[in-house]
Amino acid sequence: MSEQVYYSKGFKKSISDTHAWRTVANSSEFVVKVLKPNFKVLDAGCGPGSITIDFAANYLPQGSIVGIEPTQELIDTANVNKEKYGKPLDNLSFIKGSIYELPFKDNTFDLVHVQQVIIHLQDPIRALKELKRVVKPNGFVCVRDADLSSFLAYPEEYSLLGEHYALKAKNAVSTDIKAGRKLRPKALQAGYESDKIRTSVSNWICTDSIDAKHRWAAATVARLESGGEKFYPEDDAKDKELREKVIELWKKWSEDETSMINLPNYEIIYQK
Repeated sequence: MSEQVYYSKGFKKSISDTHAWRTVANSSEFVVKVLKPNFKVLDAGCGPGSITIDFAANYLPQGSIVGIEPTQELIDTANVNKEKYGKPLDNLSFIKGSIYELPFKDNTFDLVHVQQVIIHLQDPIRALKELKRVVKPNGFVCVRDADLSSFLAYPEEYSLLGEHYALKAKNAVSTDIKAGRKLRPKALQAGYESDKIRTSVSNWICTDSIDAKHRWAAATVARLESGGEKFYPEDDAKDKELREKVIELWKKWSEDETSMINLPNYEIIYQK
């Protein structure tokens, strides 16, 4: 079993760039209701570190946060982003490590945050058990996963944009396109007590801002062009044809004032 299946073909900046727009406000607002300014926090699977940095800079004035990733290039990217932030963040560190074997003692953190990670793991149950292990009694495990099979692109002429996400995920090593709706059952399987889990759902919608559409389409197109992900791994010609069609459709979608994409994300907060 690989420690890092999401970048199984090697680190690609064009992939990590599609995660770098994430902040606490647009991706992890559900955590704020239980977060305290002096908490010691773990961000497991922190990616390029944008959410981790936001937590450190704006939500943990008396606390601290550690971001962990198994890929050194992501740790390097996160540290560069930390240095670019504009002010010292002494309460933040990034380290290399595995979510399957977290390098921390039992009962270390007040809160563990996990954003769009469980969805991609070969052994999500093992990871959820580790997250529970390192959280203090009465502490919180906060997990959010998208439900890719519920992705909506509108008007109907853009429906292929949703289908391409599902098809790409199908050909990934372990991405679960129904991960969001399965999040609570996975937690129960990992030993999380039912009455200590609170489930919610939020939608990521992109429709009102043309600038936001341009940014998202540009990042997605760059990923399609250089990310190395395949729609049809065994048929290069068919893969190329679909890729070109999807790229042109994203460009058209980004200029359409009536267009929209929406992706539901399921969240759980578990109190140990």
